[in-house]
Amino acid sequence: MPQYAALICKSARMKLKINMKKILVAFLIAIFSSQAMAQEVSKAKEVDEFVEIIGNKIVKVAGEKATSDAKKREKIIAIIDGVIDANWIARFVLGKNYKTANDEQRQRFTALYRDFMINTYGPKFKNYDGKKFTVNEVKQQGSFYVAKAEFLPRESNVPISVDFRVKEKNGKLLILDFIAEGISLIETQRSEFNSAIAQNGMDKFLDDLAERVKKLKSSGK
Repeated sequence: MPQYAALICKSARMKLKINMKKILVAFLIAIFSSQAMAQEVSKAKEVDEFVEIIGNKIVKVAGEKATSDAKKREKIIAIIDGVIDANWIARFVLGKNYKTANDEQRQRFTALYRDFMINTYGPKFKNYDGKKFTVNEVKQQGSFYVAKAEFLPRESNVPISVDFRVKEKNGKLLILDFIAEGISLIETQRSEFNSAIAQNGMDKFLDDLAERVKKLKSSGK
């Protein structure tokens, strides 16, 4: 009987240890999960504030009555140029052709595309002379965040929807894409550029892009 009682006690102690381990594991999981959720909420708030500042800067410049269109263009281009990850975007837009391009072609495209993008889309924002800019929601999508925002025009109550795809890089938030009324800038250009490269080859495509950039810059003078 004493041996039987000892076995029962030993079994009870083992069960208690196992239960305690389960409780400890569950407790640690709960702590780490809550920490991860807190970090996610904090980062989403940071993205919200980041995009809100950019949007309001653009609205402010667009609404400057004493500033010429050329100067507005210059200011807005500078705002956008300072917050985009041009290298990542250029690589994404080049798509499968990035792997087959040589170093010189990659470097030339990256430089040309940065100029092309900011001189094509920067000036469009000068028309956003609005009452206000609002970030309505920030959602995490994998390693990115999408900030859903609206510009409310001064002469209309119909908002203009613009989403900003944002990612943190080396401790800094950067914009990877503008999605206007559901249309992705970089997805659209990826399709267009890859089609042109397939038809004309990389070098001819780069020469044509250089000519387009030249015209864009001269049109803003």
